[in-house]
Amino acid sequence: MLQPEKKTKGFSLIELLVVIALFGILASVAYPSFSSWMATRNTNDAVTKMESAFKSITTQIQRGVYPFGQVHVSNGQNEVVIVTRGMGQENFNQRRLTLNCSEDEGDWDASNINYFKSEYATVNLAPGGEEDAPTTGAICFSKDGKYYSGAGEFAASGSVDTVIFICSRPEALEFSDGNSPFCQVEIDDTDEFNPVVKPLYVDSKNFYSISWSIFGTIVTEKWSSKDGGKWIERQ
Repeated sequence: MLQPEKKTKGFSLIELLVVIALFGILASVAYPSFSSWMATRNTNDAVTKMESAFKSITTQIQRGVYPFGQVHVSNGQNEVVIVTRGMGQENFNQRRLTLNCSEDEGDWDASNINYFKSEYATVNLAPGGEEDAPTTGAICFSKDGKYYSGAGEFAASGSVDTVIFICSRPEALEFSDGNSPFCQVEIDDTDEFNPVVKPLYVDSKNFYSISWSIFGTIVTEKWSSKDGGKWIERQ
């Protein structure tokens, strides 16, 4: 007995085009959220690794591994690079009377203890043009704070900086029309007794600070635009 022939029904061209259009709409809706999530994730990762670099070298100094150590920051058009360096006891003793926070890696016994670079984050050191060398700065620590010092942009004002700001590179480019990939800040002196350094663009979503004392106590904070804006310590 002959079995009735089964009919196989596929998608028509119109149905296929409708499905493709729906996928396109869903992708366009989801992409901004995904991009925002990625910017937050990548910036947070960069901050974590920078914080770790600061804590690692200051811990080694306090434990006596190195009597003198440095965190060196280099910010270019396309990436930020963080390197920590250490000076051994013999070298330190020879240089003690003329010791400075040298940016020359040849002056350090360990010139690359921690190394990290990020194409997603930037800092508050304004880089030069594409053909120019990156803008640099360095902070140096010693166990008792006696030889605390800075170099480059971290000592350009005549005093030594105690904070670095980190933000999302895409966000920095967006706020500055794509010309200045660095974190821009301003001083809010509404309260003349307690001025606050804050992002120039207060709606920034991925803006952090890492501050330090002369003894190497490290504190990391994130900017929150809620309630008029404030810094919240990062746990």
